[in-house]
Amino acid sequence: MKKLLGIFATIVLVMSLFSSPAFAAKPQTITLEYNQTQYQWRGLDEFGGWTFEYQNSPVSANYTLKGNTLHTSWDYSPLVSNLTGESTVYVYDKKSGYWKEKEGTVCYVYEPGYGEYPVVNYFRGYIEFDDEPSADSFVHGVAYQWVYLYAPEDGDLEGSYTEYAVWDETMEAWLVGFSIYLWDSGTQNYNQPFPDPFIEPVPASQYNPLDL
Repeated sequence: MKKLLGIFATIVLVMSLFSSPAFAAKPQTITLEYNQTQYQWRGLDEFGGWTFEYQNSPVSANYTLKGNTLHTSWDYSPLVSNLTGESTVYVYDKKSGYWKEKEGTVCYVYEPGYGEYPVVNYFRGYIEFDDEPSADSFVHGVAYQWVYLYAPEDGDLEGSYTEYAVWDETMEAWLVGFSIYLWDSGTQNYNQPFPDPFIEPVPASQYNPLDL
């Protein structure tokens, strides 16, 4: 599985370009290998610029295909406590041709970064294939990640990732992170400015992921 720097997770949504797919009835394991780009902001820095970015990082990730569902899991590094939601299922949407997750969430506590309060990660994205999902048919993918700290607005935030946390009235939580992940079978050459991060046709709101 992919190992993402800091408190990040693997998230996958899948697009298919064929209109009437015939998916395998029995579980089928798929290993995808591709290059990864990540743009990330974390509360280590003032909101308004990327904290860290990289491109063309080789990634290998496993998925299980069964019928119209695709299952994967997220690995976290460093280790976190009270981790839930790391396993997830994506469902094929015939109308759009996407394998998509309405909204994925992963919860945990990571005291060095965020203190004792719980953190919830929200995700949105997809992967594109040019045939039935397989290692050979993979083309491109994207995922967005929002990281919210559920601490009181008037609370004392602790942890290295909270210095520049932004209070979100809609979520009633602190925005402490945002990332874009881009996956490609070939060489990557992106130049993504901040704060207009949505570079793929995926409806999303940086401050209200519950509307995805």
